[in-house]
Amino acid sequence: MKQYLDSADAPGVGLRAGVPKTLGRNTLSACVSLALAGAPLMVVSDADAAPPKKSVKKVAAPDKSVSDLEEKVARLTAELEASKRREQDLLRKNAASVAAGSAATSGVASEVGAATEAAALAAAEPEPVVEEEKPKNLSEISVTARRKEEKLQEVPIPIAVINRETLERDNVVSVQDFSRRAPNLGVTSANARQTSIALRGLGKNSGNESMESSVGVMVDNVWRAWVGSAWANFADLDQVEVLRGPQGTLQGKNSNLGLLNITTKAPSFKDSYYVDGFAGDRDTLQGKFGATGTILPGLLAYRASGFIDKRDGYIKNYDIHRSEGDLGETNALGGRLQFLLTPSDVLSAKVIVDKTASTQTMSVQPLIADPSTFANGASRGTTFSTRLARNRFDPVRSNGQPLAIIGDPRAMANNERRQSRGDGSGVSAEINYDALGHRFTSITAWRDALFEPNHDGESSTADIERISGWTVKNEQWSQELRISSKEKGPIDYQAGVFAMRTIADTFNQRLFGSDAGAFYASNSQYSTLNSNAIGRQMMLASLNNVMYRQSVVPATDSYAAYGQVNWHVTDDATLTVGLRDTFERRENTGWSHPIGGVDLDVLGAQIGASANQIAAAKAVRSGRLGTEWDAPRQGFDQNSQNWLVNPSYKINKDLMVYGSVSGGNKSGAAQFNLNTGKVENVNPENVMDYEFGIKSTWLDRKLVANVNFYQTDIEGFQSQLVIPCTIGVDGCTTGNRTTLGNIKGIQLRGIELETNYDITPGLSVFLNGSFNRAIYTDFANAPCPPEANSVICDQTGRTLPNAPTFTANYGVDYRAPLTFGLGNDYGLQWHAYLIDSYKSAANYNASLSVYGKQAAYHVTDGGIGIGTKNGKYNLDLVGRNIFDTIYFTNAGNYSSTSAASASFGDARYYGVHFRAKF
Repeated sequence: MKQYLDSADAPGVGLRAGVPKTLGRNTLSACVSLALAGAPLMVVSDADAAPPKKSVKKVAAPDKSVSDLEEKVARLTAELEASKRREQDLLRKNAASVAAGSAATSGVASEVGAATEAAALAAAEPEPVVEEEKPKNLSEISVTARRKEEKLQEVPIPIAVINRETLERDNVVSVQDFSRRAPNLGVTSANARQTSIALRGLGKNSGNESMESSVGVMVDNVWRAWVGSAWANFADLDQVEVLRGPQGTLQGKNSNLGLLNITTKAPSFKDSYYVDGFAGDRDTLQGKFGATGTILPGLLAYRASGFIDKRDGYIKNYDIHRSEGDLGETNALGGRLQFLLTPSDVLSAKVIVDKTASTQTMSVQPLIADPSTFANGASRGTTFSTRLARNRFDPVRSNGQPLAIIGDPRAMANNERRQSRGDGSGVSAEINYDALGHRFTSITAWRDALFEPNHDGESSTADIERISGWTVKNEQWSQELRISSKEKGPIDYQAGVFAMRTIADTFNQRLFGSDAGAFYASNSQYSTLNSNAIGRQMMLASLNNVMYRQSVVPATDSYAAYGQVNWHVTDDATLTVGLRDTFERRENTGWSHPIGGVDLDVLGAQIGASANQIAAAKAVRSGRLGTEWDAPRQGFDQNSQNWLVNPSYKINKDLMVYGSVSGGNKSGAAQFNLNTGKVENVNPENVMDYEFGIKSTWLDRKLVANVNFYQTDIEGFQSQLVIPCTIGVDGCTTGNRTTLGNIKGIQLRGIELETNYDITPGLSVFLNGSFNRAIYTDFANAPCPPEANSVICDQTGRTLPNAPTFTANYGVDYRAPLTFGLGNDYGLQWHAYLIDSYKSAANYNASLSVYGKQAAYHVTDGGIGIGTKNGKYNLDLVGRNIFDTIYFTNAGNYSSTSAASASFGDARYYGVHFRAKF
């Protein structure tokens, strides 16, 4: 509820106020002065009403509280002085009046005078000063990580924050962008279904809707059940909080490894507008807008926002349709509409409707390797390359077009440039009611997301697979009821109940083309069918226009009750404990039915094919289609618990230490063997986590340094695995197959650091970093990388894929008056920033193949420009991935029918960025 509602820790502020987050200076000064004056006034009032003997005690007792208030006022005044240079003389005068009037209790009248003067000045000022926009120091940032607004430095959990100013300045709009601004966060996003979010090297989603990611995503207090719904751009972002470590008690059992807590800008009763545009190379055009204000004074406010994001691709596509453009482009748009209703001081309601849509090439994964031998030098025999070398494909080669490109990260050869679709929409309603010293909250939400793939299935210019991929339509309904205490006391708490239903209607289709038979035939089958014209006709008919179709529909009903209590043992020591119990019913159903294609027996008889040719053609078809199956609905019920013990201690106002022990489990998955329809359910996942951290500020709070030590032990981690199989058994055709299973043991251990230093009023630097040792502690039956040409490998003790040992995000922000050499800055300033994201060498292949090794790399963004000091207008020249670093974030295996491929990060682009606020 930040920005327009009072926090759970501020019972004196009404819901109806609609006070914006950024206040005018005089308004804030008046409020602080009145608060300072009010404390001794209440003392005098009590003294007048009480017996004389007790009045002496009451006058003396509050001296410490007045002193504390004076210290807070002095600090607030200093902060305002630094950020609001306008009317500096007036601020000094007010600060001096407050300081003089509050020297002793006898100065109450002077304090009242200062407060009255400040209030009068605030009332006379026609418009609040716009706050200068620059990345905030960590000590100034508030977060809602624990479902209430708190200062970041007072929350005893490790959190990385990307605040509003950084989001706007750096044009951060997607989960891919988040990973370059937060330590120990990794994101792979070839398409919506393959979106994977990892914290501390673990948590990636495998593209299987039967299971959920272990890293949660929460947007405006609404849980995103399908990680693919976080793939698109976010409109109107206010803040992103990356919560590391288990967050299951308050945020949901499927946040066993952490959570992305995303909030968007809220409606306000004060009219304001902004526009944000970017234009640059690769025909980049990005635009954002937002508007907020009053519909009915004091009763109804609105906020509307939208975006458009277009950019040409960065991967050349060498085919006969070259004029259609490069691959990997961006073509998205979306918007949000919000309404805030405040019928009384204690009741408010917010409704959000949002929609995003994108139509662009997806699953753009250049081919990186297709070796002819295994690691021991033995020949691989039939490979992707040798299949394309067959004389059936000579006509394709003769027109000068490459059949495939292997080894160039910025080039592919697809026979068509196809665009996939990714859409998302939702509506939510949040109601807050204050009564009996508590806040009662209801959050009701519905969301849907759609992914329709349309990409080349084998990355060649031959007509092999025309359509390939899983279409996903995901829907979710959720309801949460929560109660939280508001009054200060030795104990404060939250409790609630949560219900959600999710259903993912997934449909896999692979439409084969005229070259599919020649490509997928074994060497002996190809020899039999290619011996004469009749055989070649049978080979063409074996798979041409045949469609492989499957449907899997996992559904989950989830019900939970939770509670978390903060016991303030002393003013400085707090013990937080939490518990969540979740009951789930997980179900699944599915089928597999191919369609299309001619009757090969009838065709063979008509054209005079031999029995061997008919049998070979039928074997080619059955090898790609597998077994037809229909699976009745199956599933199971399961209870799971998440718990937390989290003590913290404030050594002084600038230093806090904390620790936590937490545990939890995530329900298993109900699924099938997709080749046979056999039930292959997966066991639950269990987590134990230990954290110890220090949060500190130094040099009059100009320097913030937070460090966190952690160890996380996971038993039965749910992961997409490639397991060995016997050819001809369970539909296995290549010696291995992919399935969802459990890794017996994983351990994450490391250190995380976040620092921010305001060196001068115009110069600040930051450094976020992590050391992470993520290993398999028990994985004796792991699938081998393909080059090993072996069945089972022992990966125990090896570093997990997607887990670089070192990560760092660091940068500098500088701004100074722009005088043009005339001695007057005319309210203008110039500014520059440079941010670098570093990841050490890591392996990004699920089975740790040598072809998944990515060397250490840097991705650097920066900008330089001019703007007004109050942040209303900014014009910058900016660059993303300035040094055009080529790196990948995921690498696939090669097989007898495919080359190894990889998902690469976006290439460099640059342009002009303009922002205006009114």
